[in-house]
Amino acid sequence: MTFVCTTMAYIVSGFPGWRLLTQTSPDILIARCATTPEPYNRKMNGISIDPDGLIESDIEVMTIMKGITNWGTASLKAPSLGRGHLSSQYWPRQDEYYLIFSIFYDGKYQAIENYRVVPLGLLFPTNCLSGKNLDDQIQLLLHRRLDNLNRQMKEEQEEKQRLEEGLKK
Repeated sequence: MTFVCTTMAYIVSGFPGWRLLTQTSPDILIARCATTPEPYNRKMNGISIDPDGLIESDIEVMTIMKGITNWGTASLKAPSLGRGHLSSQYWPRQDEYYLIFSIFYDGKYQAIENYRVVPLGLLFPTNCLSGKNLDDQIQLLLHRRLDNLNRQMKEEQEEKQRLEEGLKK
């Protein structure tokens, strides 16, 4: 008997730092998740994945902060506002906004590594970015995420303490 097996793979790289990520990402955008991805037949650690091991989701591109139409010798399609498709290891939630460092290729915004997708919350006024250069915009968005994480961690620590108190005998 002969078995034939095909494998799809993608390269996952370590976090290069925000400055290098900003410089090397052809497309940087703010998008809202239009639909939380539905479970598919394949699962890995309880998370649905496509055959390539990536989570596929529909997004609505709200703001294009950076868009490059060529990358080395490859010609790229320019990103556009409106409906789009995200392919990533990150599992987005419906209606949440995200800062995405990607490359628009083969009809998808490809942001493979988790760090390329930064949650911004359910409410996000894009007009807060107007009049700022790209680096200042990125700094503002990272600061916003850090503030959200600090608040969330405080709330979760309080919940943890309540639960631990309830388990004391």
